[in-house]
Amino acid sequence: MIRLKDIHKTFIDGEGENKILQGIDLTINGHEFITIMGPSGCGKSTLLNIAALLTEPTSGSVYFDDKLVNFKKEKNLEQLRREKIGLIFQNANLIQCLNVLDNIILPMSSKLSYKVKKNTALELLDLVGISNKSKNNVKSLSGGEAQRVAIVRALVNNPQVLLCDEPTGALDADNSGMVMDLLLETRRRTGCALVIVTHDKEIGEMGERKIVLNGGEILGVENSVQAI
Repeated sequence: MIRLKDIHKTFIDGEGENKILQGIDLTINGHEFITIMGPSGCGKSTLLNIAALLTEPTSGSVYFDDKLVNFKKEKNLEQLRREKIGLIFQNANLIQCLNVLDNIILPMSSKLSYKVKKNTALELLDLVGISNKSKNNVKSLSGGEAQRVAIVRALVNNPQVLLCDEPTGALDADNSGMVMDLLLETRRRTGCALVIVTHDKEIGEMGERKIVLNGGEILGVENSVQAI
């Protein structure tokens, strides 16, 4: 599905070159559950952003469904992200001036009628237990509720892969457990691949494939005997 080949990423700052990723090879297969762990600053989020087609690597190649991605064609990138990739971040990143329903409908295809968009959004909100919040302004939501809305927004276009950057990082233990249950159930229900960047060792151990990143390099890969 997504293949990263010999990925390097370097940022230029006031002190010169900052090598974030060095020679990364990673393949994300359909329905696979991968966790990525490592210390702060090791390149986890940059790696996820490259896989999400948000950040262009300095060198190396990215393939989506066996086709080489051209990062210069922004229109094509936007279409791939909208139709194939679901993104969930530590902060829900909801649009504060919109209500819950409108936040979810916004990324949906303009070819769909409003009625279809609304019904799809409400069905998904019902699955995560907050359909009664559809008309609420997002400012009124708790952290756990906001993250559930973010998950629904990531799912409305039936993505092939969910890429999650610290999705429980800003939540308490109860809400963290709830969000993980939702993500795992979503994967079981839809068959999408799931990739989670996390500092949480318990979540890290859940992956079918556990990747340890440090110094911009993959230090280790461990495959689980039993899938979650």
